[in-house]
Amino acid sequence: MVCTYKYEEGYKMAKAEKRYRGIFIVTAFFGLVSACFMAVFSFCLGKVVDVVINPSDSLQTTMLLCIGTAVCGLIASFLYDYAKIVYVNRIVRCLKTNLYRALYHKELNVFLSEKNGHYLSLYSKDIDLVVDNYLMPKCNIISNILSAVVCLLSIFIINWKLGLSFVTLSGLTVVLSQIPGAVMARKTVEYTQHNSSYMAVLENYLKGFEQVKLLGLGNLFSKKLDANDNVYEKSRKNYLFAKVASNDIGMFIGMLSQLSCMAVGIWFVLRGSMTVGLLISAVQLLNGVFSPLQFLVQDKNLMRTAGEIIRRIDEEQTIAEHTEKELVGKVQEIAFQNLNLQFGNKEIFHDFNMTFEAGGKYAIIGESGKGKSTLMHLLMKYITGNEYEGKVLINKQDIRSLDSDSIYDKIGYIQRNEFLIDGSVRDNIVLYRKDVPDTDVEQVCQNLKLDSELVRKEIDAADAGEVSFGEKQRIDIARFMIHDYDVLVFDEPTSNLDADTAGEIFNMIFGIRDKIVIVITHDRSREVLDRFDAVMQL
Repeated sequence: MVCTYKYEEGYKMAKAEKRYRGIFIVTAFFGLVSACFMAVFSFCLGKVVDVVINPSDSLQTTMLLCIGTAVCGLIASFLYDYAKIVYVNRIVRCLKTNLYRALYHKELNVFLSEKNGHYLSLYSKDIDLVVDNYLMPKCNIISNILSAVVCLLSIFIINWKLGLSFVTLSGLTVVLSQIPGAVMARKTVEYTQHNSSYMAVLENYLKGFEQVKLLGLGNLFSKKLDANDNVYEKSRKNYLFAKVASNDIGMFIGMLSQLSCMAVGIWFVLRGSMTVGLLISAVQLLNGVFSPLQFLVQDKNLMRTAGEIIRRIDEEQTIAEHTEKELVGKVQEIAFQNLNLQFGNKEIFHDFNMTFEAGGKYAIIGESGKGKSTLMHLLMKYITGNEYEGKVLINKQDIRSLDSDSIYDKIGYIQRNEFLIDGSVRDNIVLYRKDVPDTDVEQVCQNLKLDSELVRKEIDAADAGEVSFGEKQRIDIARFMIHDYDVLVFDEPTSNLDADTAGEIFNMIFGIRDKIVIVITHDRSREVLDRFDAVMQL
């Protein structure tokens, strides 16, 4: 039976944008309405000046109209901002939902090959940059274009020659403002890369804090971390300076263009082609042209910086096609045939052969670094098929051809880990699985000597002081024991337990029937080892 997983690209940015195009159109509409009210306000403002100079209409009526238009423009601006935020939120939720989904379709060997901090940066910093440097600017660009067009058309209504002059100067402004964009894009990419690298180093060093402290190496590692931080903060400095400098240069070019347009407008007034009030309206409208153009160029430069980040997010959403077969039927046999594996210059296995059969209980012993856990990592596909020679067979099928998830459904690999969730001990055993009967949980907890008071105890995942190492280890075992596996692999199941509890765990293990049971252990007492059907020393 071939696995049903298919190649899926996920909701890549372009696809997500297409999905929520309707909200984007609504956002643009409110931006257009806001621009129209701004244009009407500019005409009203000029009208107020003309009424003061040459009273032909009621000043009070003109002022009220001006104020009413401003209030309507403010409401339209609020609606635009709200629609923009809704649009950005929907896109981000769509992307992150698919990122989470794609994450749990990754092979273990692919996930473990990623640098520390990769996913932390992806779900936080990279998403933030997409919001700030792509999605928000995209909405602002369409709003600024509409605002500039409306204001420019209004200037043409006042005087077409004046409008033509403004179009020429505006075009020159846009062209000149493109200059800083390339530098800003490069500095943003560098900053993102340095951020990911720094996060990896920081996470790794924090993980080793306890040992560093115990070894008295705090000063050495502090200097090392400070050196990495210096490189990271230098890239941040360059990014921020490029961003600010780009904005400043754009504003300077815009100011020069506005000054030129003002001079042209004054020239038209002096020639008698327009009134002072219309000049005031034109100047106000001119702000509605140049300010959006300045922001448009800045936003366009920002969007150029997000290309590499979006590409990476798009790649992370991809779920690769699975062509492997699904492991069906009860696992009756696991075999390692002519296995050869080495890491660098260190040979782990050479022509290794071993078979595990249903109903058998097997102990794997040996010194650290001899390949006990590595052997099980091979079985669970932590290591890719091209990294070793020979075969690992389940029911005579090479695991290279088998789907990983179907293997994990049949084989439970129980090892110590630090993973906890907020909730009770029971919640940490069940882990959101809703189809687990209470009787099964109670039986497993009873077998592992997890009393009812402990099972009800609440745990804070960020501070797991409520449970001991031994209790945590039994929770790890219980998580797997509530599922009916064909094979159970225990990796050092009693390493943190007292003698009495360790004995209870072994009694529970030896009470398992009709399954392949493999135990990796440092316990070499004859009393324990003699109870296994076979003991393999590496």
